[in-house]
Amino acid sequence: MLKAQEEEAQKLVSSLYCSGLTTEQVGKIYEQFYGKHYSKSQISRLLNTAREDVNAWLGRKLERRYPILYIGATYVLTRRDECVSNEAYYTVLGVKEDRTREVLTVVNFPTESATNWKDVFKDLKERGVAVVDLLVCDGLSGIENTLADTFPQADLQLCTVHLKRNIVNKVKPRDKKQVMEELKQICSPDQWDITPEKAFGVFKEFIQMWQKSYPPLKRYQHDRYRFYFTYFKYEREIRGMIYTTNWIERLNRDYKRGINMRGAMPNPKAVILLMGTVAQNADIYK
Repeated sequence: MLKAQEEEAQKLVSSLYCSGLTTEQVGKIYEQFYGKHYSKSQISRLLNTAREDVNAWLGRKLERRYPILYIGATYVLTRRDECVSNEAYYTVLGVKEDRTREVLTVVNFPTESATNWKDVFKDLKERGVAVVDLLVCDGLSGIENTLADTFPQADLQLCTVHLKRNIVNKVKPRDKKQVMEELKQICSPDQWDITPEKAFGVFKEFIQMWQKSYPPLKRYQHDRYRFYFTYFKYEREIRGMIYTTNWIERLNRDYKRGINMRGAMPNPKAVILLMGTVAQNADIYK
């Protein structure tokens, strides 16, 4: 009986904590409804089981092949060594061969970099991932080299939403509407007779025209920007799900709903507990 009550308390405490409440608030609610007082330290002890479950899930064996991986980082105010700073928390979302999705890992590094992503990819390989067909991410510098070093057979797709937003932010208000309309046409996933090379060529013509008025746009002529048009290599039916990082951005918003209620998190382990719990229960199958 006592064991059953303890397990029930652990589940309730974990649910309340991961919904955004602090350990102190969880203790007060538990006392209000169940008449038993739990201190902050006792609440932390009850959370240990949840933490062990999340860590085991984040270290589980993975599929051998993932047709698509989405990656992204979100920043969380985190206390470390008596200081508070915005630290990066990395998420990898995988699409399996049966087309279902799952979060593969949640990892903390103080900052986001292609070098850190290389460590994340190596960990995925150690957990069983051997083949990745396509990686979808934002325009993080150097990510193409990291991918070539770890999953050399994989294609790279950079997020077109980030590309369009960055370009529009570099033009005057009077030109924003026209620039956005032209970019929408260039990036439309529904085009028929198109290839990545052809789409990139049209994009470069667009840049050549607008850089006459906005010289800084010249940088978008660089060959690296071809990775924004990889999705035209794929069937039209799936282009809409691979030319942006919308799925990973949606997951990041789910994380923030619980985190933003708190202010600074007490330590990285607390963030991983919360994000891992959200990732396990996220509605990512729609």
